[in-house]
Amino acid sequence: MTQGGLRLLVCVNPVGSNKPSCGGDRASEALAVRLEQGIADRNLAVTVERIHCLNRCLRGPAMRIAPGGKFYLEYGEADIPRILDELTVEAGTAKDQPEEFDFGGSAPGS
Repeated sequence: MTQGGLRLLVCVNPVGSNKPSCGGDRASEALAVRLEQGIADRNLAVTVERIHCLNRCLRGPAMRIAPGGKFYLEYGEADIPRILDELTVEAGTAKDQPEEFDFGGSAPGS
């Protein structure tokens, strides 16, 4: 993840858990994969993290921008372009973030 980038939490709660599955039985894993592809294609400063509960089981698939950001509830594959557009505004591209330099263990000019 680019330093300063956002995290998009995607619930992938598996089928067979002790409560209705917001993610596992509503194709949230496939949604996470497609979002990762779109984020990479746009070079966004966003990382997708799969988690097992956002406490929105009946309104899944459930996703949330972390920390403490917007929930995306009941979104599907058709909504991916809109989600990516919002993430672009929210996080910007990785090239907009400060660059990290590797000086090989020594300070510049030494």
